[in-house]
Amino acid sequence: MSVELSERRGSGLAWLEYAVFKLDSWLRRRQGIFEYSTDARCMFRIELGRADQSIALADGTQVRCGDPVLVLHLWNENIPAMGQRGPTLAWARQVSRAIRASLRELARYLQQQPRLEAVVALCGDMHLGSSRQARQLGRIVARYGFQAIEEGGTARRRGALHRIGKGILIVLLVAATNPVALRKTILRRYHRRIFLSRATLERRYRT
Repeated sequence: MSVELSERRGSGLAWLEYAVFKLDSWLRRRQGIFEYSTDARCMFRIELGRADQSIALADGTQVRCGDPVLVLHLWNENIPAMGQRGPTLAWARQVSRAIRASLRELARYLQQQPRLEAVVALCGDMHLGSSRQARQLGRIVARYGFQAIEEGGTARRRGALHRIGKGILIVLLVAATNPVALRKTILRRYHRRIFLSRATLERRYRT
């Protein structure tokens, strides 16, 4: 995968950016994370995984432990960059349009992939700085059909170490691709998992 380094290309930190992208690329190949769209607005990559807990979603979808799910990963290089003033209304609108475009592309991709017919839902992780942000972003993602879920005890304990490692990588990727946002990334200690049923995805986003 080709990547475009930040405005610090050519500086003394360019080697660090290169190393971070190489590590991220290696980890994606190892985990089977891949791109499903060539749309430059697409903000997600996906990984075929298994649900690690049983949950009932608001639309009636039952996700059982072990069911196939698609795990969403942020495509960091495609996330709209913040300006020096931080998140603005214009930036938020740009992100919102990108999320909707990403989900439309994913609905189209699933429609064309018989091998993923058994996938019942999509899921992703949100790492937040405070419980207030967790509640606020829970309301925001609901606009796109997602539902925030509190992890069960076993899943929480099993994933804690993995999340620490992933959090470190996220900080490095943000530093390389969108350094203005770094100050809002470092102290994210609250974790929420979000789910979107396949039925809701297809109803809302399939064209």
